[in-house]
Amino acid sequence: MTRPLHAALPLIAIAFFSACGDATGTSSATTGGAGTGGGSGGTAGSGGTASSGGTTGSGGTADVRPPKPADLVVYVTGDDADKDVTPTGPGVILMGGGTDVDAAFTWWKPYLQGGDVVVLRTSGADGYNSYLYSDIGGCDSVETLLVTTPALAADPYVAWTIRHAEGIFLAGGDQATYLTAWKDTPVEEALMDAYARGAVLGGTSAGCAVLGEWMFAAYNDTVYSDEALADPYNTYMTMERDFLAIPLLQGVLTDTHFVTRDRMGRLVAFLGRVTADGWSAAPIGIGVDEETAIVVGPDGKGTVLGSGAAYVVRPSGPPTTCEAGKPLEYAGLTSTKLVSGDAVTFPGAGTVSPGQPLSASGGVLSPAAPY
Repeated sequence: MTRPLHAALPLIAIAFFSACGDATGTSSATTGGAGTGGGSGGTAGSGGTASSGGTTGSGGTADVRPPKPADLVVYVTGDDADKDVTPTGPGVILMGGGTDVDAAFTWWKPYLQGGDVVVLRTSGADGYNSYLYSDIGGCDSVETLLVTTPALAADPYVAWTIRHAEGIFLAGGDQATYLTAWKDTPVEEALMDAYARGAVLGGTSAGCAVLGEWMFAAYNDTVYSDEALADPYNTYMTMERDFLAIPLLQGVLTDTHFVTRDRMGRLVAFLGRVTADGWSAAPIGIGVDEETAIVVGPDGKGTVLGSGAAYVVRPSGPPTTCEAGKPLEYAGLTSTKLVSGDAVTFPGAGTVSPGQPLSASGGVLSPAAPY
């Protein structure tokens, strides 16, 4: 069994969360009830009901923010009232994990129109609040919500807050917990409502992994490239669909930490599964490395930012063999490497950069060094 060989890899994710999730911030933390303390740098809030916001519905009825549930952990930096502005997106940020790409958040500022940012997560604390509010700027507030259960995801306060945001960012973490807590709940509809208003939706690491039309769910832990190529139906290869339906990402499956964790093989296996399971005849894989992002504006024009690379993987047909207990046999794929400044057009992930042939056979990729 090859899995023990990879035992050291999760330490990378632990280091990332230490850096991204627990930074000292200026936010106030509330749980809606007694206001028990928040994350590092946060002071305990008084609880109670939240502010009413400030927008008015089309029928003249005040669009009042619902009360905050007692068990929802919230960190707010800036003005807690809703900034009633219209974002000028929609747009998308696909970030590959590791150190955040400052340029990607600088890119989204004009689309926010000085409005509110919401950070969604199921673990961690207020690490993004001070960074996005003070270091990046351009927003009226940053509100981090720890939406850890389907019950919290169904709460009207959560949906209202997401729906009224101008920028929404899904932090890194564990995509299995995101899908378990958020899929088939009002969070889905609220995210799409915000996008339809013109908000920018983004995510890093696990947050990026759930933005596409299909996704690796990680319900049974992560999967490594050698395992995925040796058996695309092994116990770790849990796939999911029907979470979000972002028009710019139609037909796309994303993966992150791409070169750092050698994930080309598993991305090829993900595409094989999508095809073999009858979900799509022509899926597109996008792998984004750490410290790298793809930003996509409302016109569908995307740009790669950061110090690493992104890869667009496109099959020309179905795999020859994609069955349980057998190595993946998949020929005729093309991998296109994109670096900072390169363009990619959505939907469809169109590129002008030349690609290289890619295939999988006997449990290995060809070329063996596909980056």
